[in-house]
Amino acid sequence: MENRIFILVISLFSNIILAQVGINTTDPKATLDINGDLKIRTLNTVNTILTPEQAILLRDKSTAGDFVVKEISSDILLDSHAYYASKKGSWSLLALALGNSWYKINLTGANDTKVGTASLFTEGVYTAPQKGVYAISYEFQLDSGVDLELLGGKKVGIIKNNALWDEKLFDGVRVSLNLGGLLGTITLAAIPVTSTSLNSMVHLNAGETITFAVNTSGVLPVNLGVLTNGKVNINIYKISSQ
Repeated sequence: MENRIFILVISLFSNIILAQVGINTTDPKATLDINGDLKIRTLNTVNTILTPEQAILLRDKSTAGDFVVKEISSDILLDSHAYYASKKGSWSLLALALGNSWYKINLTGANDTKVGTASLFTEGVYTAPQKGVYAISYEFQLDSGVDLELLGGKKVGIIKNNALWDEKLFDGVRVSLNLGGLLGTITLAAIPVTSTSLNSMVHLNAGETITFAVNTSGVLPVNLGVLTNGKVNINIYKISSQ
C-alpha cells in the first residue's frame, strides 16, 4: 500500500514538472504562459559590447508569434564592418585584367590599412567578410593639381567581381567662351584637378570583391607618372545585412 502511494505521489510530481503553467490564464500555450505584466526588480548591467554569446529578447506580437518571447542574436545588432586604407607618395598602378584601360590601385592591407582587418585588402582588391550592403568612399588626390587637358575623359572606378560597378570622371573646371561662327569655342581657363571622390553603395555576398581602379584611356606612357604622385583614401562601411 505504501509503495502504491509513493508511486502515485511521484507520478503527480512528474506531471506537475512536465506540465505547462499558466498565470492568469486557464489555457497556457507555453511552459510558462503569463497573461499580464511581468516585473523584474533587479538586473545586472552589461557595460561592454555584446558578444556572440549574448542576446537581446523581444516579444513577437504577430498572429503567428502569439506574443512568444524570442532572442535576437547579437550578430544582427553588431554586424557592422568598417575598413579604411590610405596611401600617399609615389605608388604604382597595376594592370587589371578588365581591359578598356582600367588599372587597379596598388594599395595593400598589410601596409596601408588604418582601420579594419588588413587581410581583407590586397593590391587594390577588397574582399567582403559578410553578406550585406556596403557604403564606399573612394578619393583620389593629386598633390599639385594636374592639367585638365591631360586628364580629360579619365575616370576613377569601382569594380565588383571584375565587372564595372560605378565610375566618375576626374573633377575639373573649364571656363570657355563661344565666339560663334568659324571661331568656335576657346578655353579661357582650366583649373587644375586636385581631388576626385566617388561615393557609392553595393551589395556583396561574403567572399565577393570590389576593386578600386583608374581609367587612363588616352594617357601616353610618358605622362602616366602624373597619376602616381598623390594620395588615395578608401572607406568601406557595412550598413545593412540585407
